[in-house]
Amino acid sequence: MIGLYNLWLINVGIWIFAWIVMEIADKLRGLRIENKEDHRNIKIAITGMVPFLLFFGITIFTPIVIGNLFWVGCVLIVLAGIIYILSTMAFVKAKKGLTTIGIYKISRNPMYVAMFLILVAFTLMVWTADSIMGILTGIIALLNTITTHWMVLGEERFLKSKYGEQYLRYKQSVPRYL
Repeated sequence: MIGLYNLWLINVGIWIFAWIVMEIADKLRGLRIENKEDHRNIKIAITGMVPFLLFFGITIFTPIVIGNLFWVGCVLIVLAGIIYILSTMAFVKAKKGLTTIGIYKISRNPMYVAMFLILVAFTLMVWTADSIMGILTGIIALLNTITTHWMVLGEERFLKSKYGEQYLRYKQSVPRYL
């Protein structure tokens, strides 16, 4: 049942937080962090948004149920927020070019790691309310992880063509995710 006290509240809060952090980072950097080409590529836009829309649909109908898995999910969301802030800070400090400083010394894709943590968090939170919906949420999270990995592979091809040897050295010294 759709309700005010459902997981969509947390989901919307995360989206607002991410938007605010990105807007601040873009202003500090003087240049957009997001890749405009990703928004123009219809395949990337559709495959990236469908799992998130399904995911959001589930959160609309899932009540917030406080339990151990809910609190683990909250911890994962806070951790994801910290990773997201560190990621945008590295982009701001790097100004332009290949970002290899800060958290990007640990992971080539920390923003995607943060997104994965949020998907796991919501899977746990939904599971607390309804195990069948938790399984469905887990399947959607897996689908999103697969499509995200596909997008990362495309980004790697782009970065290799744009930065050449510099990117290849970076790729050899820092893991893709963790």
